[in-house]
Amino acid sequence: MDLPEDVKKRLSEGVCLICCENVVACMSRDIPRSLNVPIDLEIDREGGEVVLRHIIRDDPENPLTVEYSINKKFVETVSEKGGEVVVYFLDENFKEEISMRIKIDKEDLKLIRREIGLGS
Repeated sequence: MDLPEDVKKRLSEGVCLICCENVVACMSRDIPRSLNVPIDLEIDREGGEVVLRHIIRDDPENPLTVEYSINKKFVETVSEKGGEVVVYFLDENFKEEISMRIKIDKEDLKLIRREIGLGS
């Protein structure tokens, strides 16, 4: 994965950031055990930002949470791509460990668009 330098500078262990259209980069030693698992979505406001959380239910006792702040450009691109977000899990050298495609359904996408100020 070819990351922009500004993303590399801000990325550290346990941090997920949006970059490159509908892509989220996460630096984490904790990666999904399986890609074919249920994923829940939470939308929250923290400070002045809108935050998305994908709760990956790969382990019922300890689900993996991918959390990141979003902006209008990211939401517009995800909308254009049919609600698809691609999450790359990277090691400390920015090497891809695994990638996961997450589909956000239409109703959740409408809610996200309203929260970020794009209407539905």
